[in-house]
Amino acid sequence: MNPKEMLKQLGLDDKESAIYLANLEIGISPAREIAQKANIQRTYFYDIAEKLIKEGVIKQIKKGKKRLFLASEPEKILELQEQKLNELKNSLPQLKAIQNTSGEKPKVYFYEGSDGINQINEDTLRYKGEITGFTTPRFVSTDEEKLSRNYINKRISSKIRVRVIGEISNEVLQLKKRDKEELRETRMLPNDIFTSQVEIGIYGNKSCFVNYKNEFGLIIEDSEISKTLKNIFELVWNSGRIINK
Repeated sequence: MNPKEMLKQLGLDDKESAIYLANLEIGISPAREIAQKANIQRTYFYDIAEKLIKEGVIKQIKKGKKRLFLASEPEKILELQEQKLNELKNSLPQLKAIQNTSGEKPKVYFYEGSDGINQINEDTLRYKGEITGFTTPRFVSTDEEKLSRNYINKRISSKIRVRVIGEISNEVLQLKKRDKEELRETRMLPNDIFTSQVEIGIYGNKSCFVNYKNEFGLIIEDSEISKTLKNIFELVWNSGRIINK
């Protein structure tokens, strides 16, 4: 694959590729020289260069009254494309939420690995109301401490309050001690009636399930499922078996 074809795969059109390659070859230069090398009319050069500057493909350098241009290193081009890909990955839950919004079937989104769990957490933070759910000691275990701390800090920053129910354990007890400062209310159930390795979150018309042990999770977007889970949560929350130490 020739350089122009490679750059086209990275999102640059023919003229943009020509300018970048010309600038890369001759180094820091004025517009006239780059346009001439790229075989592009100088009047078109500035509009194209402006776009490439915004995208970080080339840089503009002022030397006295002169405007000079310098192509970014090829590694930088790859880095920029990787950033765009990561941004797209982070936007997937929103894009999927738009998909088939007129349909009546529940939408189910599956995620794997720590990055996938992060995407689920980020999706809950887009809901600005109260989040409710059932937690697990694994959420605040040593293995997941960095992940949970990062999520809690973002939630606090967004002023999102939560109510959670968990089993009696050292991890959940430690979580409860920080309830006030972390905008949370935690209640616990005796271990003989509730233990869980899976976390369940309920927010708006969505519910999420995260298995920290096996590093996977899913989001279900369906108002009836979310409503049913919320009713179950409230029944347990107000039950006589809750221990509120």
